[in-house]
Amino acid sequence: MSNKDKMGKILIVAGSAESLMQYQAQLTQYRTETALTAETAMDSIDDFEPDVVVIDEKLPSISGVELAQWIRSDQAAPHYYGILIVASSRSKNLAELVQQSGADTACTAENLKNDLAARVALLIKFKMLSDKANSLLNKLNQSKETIRELEDQDSITRLYNLPYMNARLEKEFRHSERFGTPLTLMIMSIENFKEVGHIKGPTFCIKMLQQLGNDLIHLTRADDVVGRSWGGEFLLILPETREDGAENLKARIIHYVSEHLYGLEHDRIAVELCFGMSTYQVAEGKLQSIQEMLLAAEDDLTRQLQSRGDRASRKAVNS
Repeated sequence: MSNKDKMGKILIVAGSAESLMQYQAQLTQYRTETALTAETAMDSIDDFEPDVVVIDEKLPSISGVELAQWIRSDQAAPHYYGILIVASSRSKNLAELVQQSGADTACTAENLKNDLAARVALLIKFKMLSDKANSLLNKLNQSKETIRELEDQDSITRLYNLPYMNARLEKEFRHSERFGTPLTLMIMSIENFKEVGHIKGPTFCIKMLQQLGNDLIHLTRADDVVGRSWGGEFLLILPETREDGAENLKARIIHYVSEHLYGLEHDRIAVELCFGMSTYQVAEGKLQSIQEMLLAAEDDLTRQLQSRGDRASRKAVNS
């Protein structure tokens, strides 16, 4: 039987060469490695990565019980090891030996000829079940994490949604309040978004929002938090950012967007943006809550929109 056809890997740690040969003779269907000392066994564990470790209770340097305890306590172990400890005498209390060593099972040397292979086979099956259970548990945890991420995401842009942004703003506000760092909230709105929707349709608007969302991710810092509010509005939480830093980001966004067209592959338009901002700084003491930050940013956005509307009206009258 070749190594590829073996049923598993067994590390045998015995107190004598005679015992090693006896164990190997009963485990020919497995791929085996052997060790006569605990030190050799410890080196073999990382390289060989056995499925099952068979350990004599008595070893030359440390006891088999201590070796089993070390294996069980090794947090860096790449996977679960089944452990069978072989008692040195018939009078041993096997249940107590299992509890003391942390092994999965124990047997006496006298009974070893009858059931070593059977006990190893059971441990192999147990390990396979354990590996499968761990794999399913990891998949379940990944699924839970994915669900949590989806709960925080806007369904159109995959940016953070409004509930998450409100909660995150609260967290960042408390951080700034505690450590005295500035915090800026920016609202970015697509001008005439409703009109574009009426003319171009929902598919066009969805594509435009997705493209703008991707651009915002690339234009902002890793610590900045980007989300979508509703309609054509985006929210940006900018930790440790003063007004001048926020103005620089605003200018960078406007410049980038002005050089690109948005929409469907064969139907793209230029996009104009309007911004509202508010900055919290402990020293100034102007804004005392996230509600005041939100209202201040919304008021600033409204003023900017009205100012643009007034300019457009004057231009129409003069033309």
